[in-house]
Amino acid sequence: MTRATGDGTGNALLGPSRRAEIYTIHATRDDRSLITHRIIADTAVAQAEQLKDAGWRVHICGSGGREFKASEFYQLLNYSRIG
Repeated sequence: MTRATGDGTGNALLGPSRRAEIYTIHATRDDRSLITHRIIADTAVAQAEQLKDAGWRVHICGSGGREFKASEFYQLLNYSRIG
């Protein structure tokens, strides 16, 4: 089991070296825009895929500033839980 610990800077750590991350979903369609935040990458990808399927242009930004296009969402998924 992974537990959150502090690193002395006020940031939570997951396990020995993974920082907690916030994923921001940006979606646009026609003259509308939507921004939402998720802390679990798998949940962010699921919501972004639903928006994409509904006709929205979507990308996800990690808290480090990296932007993931729809074709890159798979890079955010946690496959270590499978099997």
